[in-house]
Amino acid sequence: MIKAGSLFYAIVISLIIAITSSALILSAYLTRIQFENFEISRQLNLDADSGLNLLLSKQSLIGLNQQKTIDLFSKAIDSVILSRKLWGANEIIISKAVFKNKAVTRIAQAGYYPDSEHLWSLYLADEDKPLALCGSTLIKGNACLPKAGVKRAYIEGESFFGSTLINGEITQSDKTLPKFNKELIEHIEDVFSKKSLTENDSSIRIGNELRGDSLYNSFQNKTLVFISTVPMVISGGVYSGNIAVISNKQITVSSNALLKDVILYAPKINIEKNFRGNMQLFASDTISMDENVTLTYPSVLGLVKDEKSIGSSEIILNEKDTISGSVFIYKNDAAVLKQAGLLVSEKAVIIGQVYSNGYVDLKGTIDGSLMCSKIMLSTASSMYENHLLNAVIDITKLPKYYTGINLTEESKVKRIVKWFN
Repeated sequence: MIKAGSLFYAIVISLIIAITSSALILSAYLTRIQFENFEISRQLNLDADSGLNLLLSKQSLIGLNQQKTIDLFSKAIDSVILSRKLWGANEIIISKAVFKNKAVTRIAQAGYYPDSEHLWSLYLADEDKPLALCGSTLIKGNACLPKAGVKRAYIEGESFFGSTLINGEITQSDKTLPKFNKELIEHIEDVFSKKSLTENDSSIRIGNELRGDSLYNSFQNKTLVFISTVPMVISGGVYSGNIAVISNKQITVSSNALLKDVILYAPKINIEKNFRGNMQLFASDTISMDENVTLTYPSVLGLVKDEKSIGSSEIILNEKDTISGSVFIYKNDAAVLKQAGLLVSEKAVIIGQVYSNGYVDLKGTIDGSLMCSKIMLSTASSMYENHLLNAVIDITKLPKYYTGINLTEESKVKRIVKWFN
């Protein structure tokens, strides 16, 4: 005879076995689901990265300002949505991998690394005049100079007192600079004329000031464009991301404003004293910065002067201004008789690339590369052509991972400048 207690124990043991078995089955099921999700996530990340690498390559599948869905490996399981669009002097590239209700997106700002064969500390166009060095001027790195070469000079009571004129190899320059990137100029001119603004890719607002707001716009959204027909003031707010500001007159940025990744377009742009931020500035007349302005990497300053511009135009850096990124001045052939140039005051620093087919008046420091048609030195007593006094151009101090913009037609190596969420 089986005792009643034995039946109870059998039921308890059966329940324990059933619960344990169910737990093991559930654990195995959840583990499988977790593994499958992990594999899907891993594959989506790999596909998104592969799509981004494709956009960085010398490909012809995705044109500028285009979006396409492609099958990466022709297996119908690795499709990505790829897009490119111009963002000032750079590109925004987006790679989005999707599977059912899951998606992984990579968004990056892409720029160009200068071809090492065309990376000089100084490229000075040959206008049949030598380069003259005075004071404590330092040029470090390979230089491409006029046939007349480089010499010591004595001006303003100072002669050159360095041991070596050029700390690097010297080659002969051409009569003109390497050709500037026409696509970049055409894009900037289209923005100035508002030809590139459409409802398909822009959300447009009208106003004459941005004051006290905080705005962030993702690069997955349409560009938020502020347009003003009168002088515009940006102050007391935080503006970040996919935002462009266009004025027909002038834009003034106050020191109490915070701008990050935005673009400003205007005939005249002024940055007030002690401002700190990161942005791209494009003007047709003047870009001026008061003292102690810091524009962090990867900022861009561009002056595009055409035949409609009146008088001389300049990008002006005052004392203790620091620019990390790229600076360029371009005047087209029709504006050849009109002056356009860059003025770098004492104690001002540019870290990156500088290109000017006008003149450059350099009294400060360039940790990077300078390409220009002419050097002009203005002093209290006179004006000197192709003279440098107490200036520094040192390409060896250009950061190893610096990525600039496509200034010339030789630039072909595309790299990531920064990532966006």
